[in-house]
Amino acid sequence: MAERPLIPYPSHEAMAPEQLASRLMDKGLQGITSDDLANRIQRVGYYRLKGYWYPFLTPQDDNQSKRNLPFLPNTDFSDIWERYIFDQQLRVVVFDGIITIEAFLRSFLGTKLALFHGSFGYMEKAGLPNLSDGGPQGWHAALENFLRSYSRSQLPYIRHFRKTYSNPLPPYWMLVGCLDYGTLKLFLYQGAPEHIKNELACRLGMPSSNPQTSERGDVKRLDQWLETIRCVRNMTAHHDRLWNSKSNLIAPKLPDSLPTRTYQGDWWGHDWDFLRGRQGPATFITMENYLLKQIEGTNNWQDKFIKLMDDNPHIPVTQMGFPLDWRDQNLWK
Repeated sequence: MAERPLIPYPSHEAMAPEQLASRLMDKGLQGITSDDLANRIQRVGYYRLKGYWYPFLTPQDDNQSKRNLPFLPNTDFSDIWERYIFDQQLRVVVFDGIITIEAFLRSFLGTKLALFHGSFGYMEKAGLPNLSDGGPQGWHAALENFLRSYSRSQLPYIRHFRKTYSNPLPPYWMLVGCLDYGTLKLFLYQGAPEHIKNELACRLGMPSSNPQTSERGDVKRLDQWLETIRCVRNMTAHHDRLWNSKSNLIAPKLPDSLPTRTYQGDWWGHDWDFLRGRQGPATFITMENYLLKQIEGTNNWQDKFIKLMDDNPHIPVTQMGFPLDWRDQNLWK
């Protein structure tokens, strides 16, 4: 299929918040004064808020994928603002869980890689054997990125190391602290030997379905899950709308419901079936909850998320990708 040719962006007259507020109210928005609406637009931004009122606009086609002004009858701004505030709170809770996962990854990789090839093992290609010899994901690129991150870091222990020791870079257990998540994943995780990746997958409750390889993890799926974490991490850090996002970038690949071989444990099976074919952050949130249970051995994060949902009973969970009975599913018990 040929790509649709690019066209110039249509001309739009710049409008002040007061003008935009008046326009929205003329198009049927209720439940707020013009002055208060102009104030909200000034605080948040018209285009940012548009993502939250979009579901309240009039559908332009049968599948309701395209919507335009005017608003649907009886659209109240409080319903739009409720979703905006909920999304803020959701991003905080989701990011809180990502922090725990990320801290675990830093500790695990720093320890295992140091034991594998020494405290400064990454200084040799053999220390990160799965990196290529060249290119943007190669070993030389890794050293350049490590040095850049190390040089910029203002962490107290990194500053102390720079002032005290002649080494060009610190040992693994310090290095992992000054790398951003993307660099950690791209070079330390991807470059790690297979046995470390397999051990990580098994530690996170992601074993292989092959009965002949009981000590092996589902590394391919782990790769993809770590990438979705990177994408959602960026969304939460940049305050992007998450609560009803349909982006495939944040959709982790689910375990197979009917593996072709005999398996052990609760990783493979039908527990994930309630999420199949659904769009929205529910699949990521369920994955996040699963990983946090493996890491912490508690339901602490799950309790935070459920409280958030209890505090916001009017949020349509189906737009998040959850079925109405999501709390009754095994992965949420």
